[in-house]
This record gives sequence, structure tokens and C-alpha cells, in this order.
Amino acid sequence: MKFHRLVALCVFSLFFVLSGLFSAKAQTQAPKLQLQLLAQELTAPIHLEELPDGSGRMLVVQQDGLVKVLMPDGKVLAEPFLDLRSRMFSLQNDFEERGLLGFALHPQYARNGRFFISYSAPLRDSAPQNWNHTRKISEFTAKLGSVGPVDPSTERVLIAQDWPSRKHNGGGLAFGPDGMLFIGMGDSGASHGFGKSVIWEAFNVPAEGLIWDMMAQDKHSLYGKILRIDVDRGYPGYAIPNGNPLNASQGKSEIWAWGFRNPYRMAFDKNGSGDLYVTAIAETLWEAAYRVKRPGNFGWPLMEASRCVDRLQPRKPPAQCARQGAGGEPLQMPVVEYPNMQVNHPDSSLNTKGVGTAITGVRMYRGTAIPLLQGKLVVADWSASFKQASGQLFIATPQMQGDKQWPLEKVTQIESRIISLAEDRNGEIYVLTHDGMGPFGSTGKVYKLVPQS
Repeated sequence: MKFHRLVALCVFSLFFVLSGLFSAKAQTQAPKLQLQLLAQELTAPIHLEELPDGSGRMLVVQQDGLVKVLMPDGKVLAEPFLDLRSRMFSLQNDFEERGLLGFALHPQYARNGRFFISYSAPLRDSAPQNWNHTRKISEFTAKLGSVGPVDPSTERVLIAQDWPSRKHNGGGLAFGPDGMLFIGMGDSGASHGFGKSVIWEAFNVPAEGLIWDMMAQDKHSLYGKILRIDVDRGYPGYAIPNGNPLNASQGKSEIWAWGFRNPYRMAFDKNGSGDLYVTAIAETLWEAAYRVKRPGNFGWPLMEASRCVDRLQPRKPPAQCARQGAGGEPLQMPVVEYPNMQVNHPDSSLNTKGVGTAITGVRMYRGTAIPLLQGKLVVADWSASFKQASGQLFIATPQMQGDKQWPLEKVTQIESRIISLAEDRNGEIYVLTHDGMGPFGSTGKVYKLVPQS
């Protein structure tokens, strides 16, 4: 009898162990996903934002300077919400990083109609001679309840930053849970040369150009930073909110975090931790995403992602380097990184294979339609190949250890370039694509990320 009880107990225990294993496997199983087409015939959509009026209408922000209205039935209204093209720098029909790059509705938009944009304007008269354009962060005001054209004369310029080159613009714009406006500013791109043309490509920048990389570490410059400002105080300008790390003697008081090359997309985990996620498109070999929980130094150009950098030998980076800034502060490491296709070059000393070409979006999933995706980071890569449109989506799973990178799993690849991710007010995620190299043509599409049927 004791023997039978012992066997039964063992079987019963084994059942629970196996059940636990299968349960754990089910919990870590990657969700099956597909893209549901919502809208097409767009031009390089870089952002999507749902209006806070319960109508389900969305604003589609295009890099060419138009903001269009997407209706719940998928129809795109012919009349734009905003037409900024007459105020923008003239974009080239080629690979193009400039344009309308950021958009954010004020947290109280339903009551005040205010929204904010980041865009490339013509070079102002006071700018240094032979520079490229002037970056503007501006506020506009829409008529309450209207999706008709916004009056351009309502523009209030908050920041005008002259830009020496056509590259490394950054562009991310987002309101945090604290109501402050966060602004992504690139490192100026002047290491590639001044003016209209790119003189030096990423892998042949000479020593005299490298001083411009260091603008990201210069706390007295706005280049290569995440800014944090209070747009509700300090009229006609803005106020510096409490908590920003620098006073006037230490640097620019708008700065929240520094050491960024090109913070192109930013997104807050609004329905979760409230953390800010920032893309870091590589200059050379490593794409990355950072979780910005607090002020600090995020490395560029001392490091690229978690890797050491030698800009004069970019394909053969050193194994060891200092991991602190000039003030002794530790460099913050990314939560996600992956090698891009440049590591496949025969001169590369890295024994690994490239994964993509440029990280163009990160969003923490907090929706309800895809339960297995809950609490995971969706990561977009522009294209598996530079020449052939082949955008990729990955899922990164957060790790309990704070200093451990999050493993990436590829979930899909499409025959278009993914230029951004967005989310609606319920936390569902959207994928924004364009087939071409820049903001021209009408191959842009909006997809919704849904469970595979």
C-alpha cells in the first residue's frame, strides 16, 4: 500500500512538473502575427496618431509635409489636416532624411487644439553661410472638433536650430506621462560634410570631421540630445521643467539625456512603466534601442550600442574602451542591439552576420488583441536589404536582469520598407511603410498588427 501511494505521489508530482513545463512553453511561445492593410497610396507615412474624440479617426503624418485624415472605414480624406509644404525645405527625389519628422498632440488636445511638429525649414538668414537647413520645433492650433485644414499662421516656433548637413536629423517627438514634450535631436551629421551634398560616407570620415561626432557629448550644444521642455509655461517660448539635469553653467538646461547620434523615433510606454524607448540608427555596424528611464549619457560616439568605436577604422572596432563620459558618468547600454548588413563587408573583423539595415521603430505592446505579445517590445527594421524593399519586424522580450539585453525574434518580413511604428489609444500597434527611398511617390501604406487568422 505504501508502495502504491509512493508511485501515485510520484506520478501526481510528475504531472504538475510537466504541466508547468508546458505552461511555461505556452507563455514564451511567440505570437503568430499578420499585417492588416488599412490605408494606401500615401507618401512616406512616418507617424500615426488617433484623435482623442472617440471617433476612431487618425492623423497620418507624411514626411513630405502633409498630415492626412484616416477615417475608421479606411478612407483617406482628400483635404489634409495640415499642409506644411510651403514652409518646408525643398526635399530631393532621392534618399532623404529631412522633412516633416515628428508630430505630437498636446495631452489636452481635445480642449485646446494644440499640437507640435518637428520639421526641416529653409535655412534662415542668420544661419552660418553654406549650411543646409534650419530645424524647427513648432506649435500649431487646430479648431476644436475640426479635421479641416489647420491655419498655418497659428504656428509658434519654439526652437530653431540651424543644421550644417542633410543627415542625422533625429526627429522623434513625444509627450511623456509627466506632460512634458520630449524632442529627439540628431548630432548634426556634419562629420559627413557641410552644405547640400554628402562629402564623406560613414566609413571614410577623416579625422577633421570627427569633432562633429563629439557634439553629442557636448552638453552646451543641443545636437545629439533628447530635450525635455514645458510647453504650457514660459509663453511665448517654453519653460525648463523641474528634474532636468543641467543648470546654465553645466550646459543647455533643455537637455534631458545626451550621447545620441540620430534619435529618429521615440515612444513612451504610456500604459505600462512610462519609460521612453528611443531608436539609435547606426553610423557604422550596430543598430540599437535604448530605454531612457532617467537622464544620462547614452554613449555616442564613445560607443555604438554596447560596442567600442574607432571612427578611423570603423570596420575593425577595438574590443576594449572606456565606458564612461568625460564627467565620469557611466554610459547607458541599450536593451536591444543587432548588427546591420555592413558587418558582412570583407574588411569587417566581426565574426557575425548582418540582420538588417536601420532600426526605425520601437513600441511596447500594451493592447489586448494579441495576448501573447503583451509586455513585449515590437522592433522595426527598415529593410533586410538596402537595395530591395524588405522591411522586418522583430519581438524583443524584456529580461529580469537590468543589464541584460533583450533577445530578438524575427516574426515577419514584407516587400516594402518599414519607416515607422505607431499605436492607437488602446495600445494596438500599426506598421507604416513605403517602397521608395524617400518622400516621393504614393507607395506608402498603413497596416495594423493583428493576430494571425
